[in-house]
Amino acid sequence: MAKSKSEPIPSNFEDALFQLDTIVEDLEGDAVPLADLVNQYDRGMKLLEACQVKLDEAKQRVATIGQPVNQESASPTDLPESPSKDVKDELF
Repeated sequence: MAKSKSEPIPSNFEDALFQLDTIVEDLEGDAVPLADLVNQYDRGMKLLEACQVKLDEAKQRVATIGQPVNQESASPTDLPESPSKDVKDELF
């Protein structure tokens, strides 16, 4: 599957990954002329970079989702103190 170098890189991760997989299959085959191999390799590297950027963005978003909304509420001084020994003795 020969793709033009000037074809835009898909903004969708799944589309870019699919195209990258197709290129890898083509590069592993024997039927591709050398000039096409070089062009496909070049495009594959661009697709790989685009996929890596999307993965990095997703990782950052997941990390952000896991953070508290208000950093002050995450302060260790806001956590309740552990009960004193007397309170523990009363409970047990």
